[in-house]
Amino acid sequence: MSIPFFRRRRRTTEELEMIRQADSRGLSRVLAMFGLIFLVLESFLAVMLVLPAWLERQELAFDREYAEQNLRRVQQEEEEAHNRFLWMMDPEYFEQIARDRANLAKPGEKVIRRTSAIDHAARRDVPTHSAKSSH
Repeated sequence: MSIPFFRRRRRTTEELEMIRQADSRGLSRVLAMFGLIFLVLESFLAVMLVLPAWLERQELAFDREYAEQNLRRVQQEEEEAHNRFLWMMDPEYFEQIARDRANLAKPGEKVIRRTSAIDHAARRDVPTHSAKSSH
């Protein structure tokens, strides 16, 4: 509703300047808000792109460490097996096994038997036979 006899007064340059400043402050606030939203979205996208690769790298590092531990264990077992093989190739080994199974000893040699708890428990389950030993 406009009144026909009311004439609008023209704004002064000071008033126009104040309106422009208010508009520019509003515009700068809107731009700042858009900038903030843009940064949040950009960081979200960066996380979405980087996080899976970082998690995969961590998993691969864990798998590598696990494989290296297994490799070290297997290498140690292989070395022990190789040493047992070398010991079995020694004629002294056969002599020791034969004397042990026959319950014999070299002259002047004292044999000390050591039983473990597992051997002791296993012997209770198996009926004992009287064995004659020759020394």
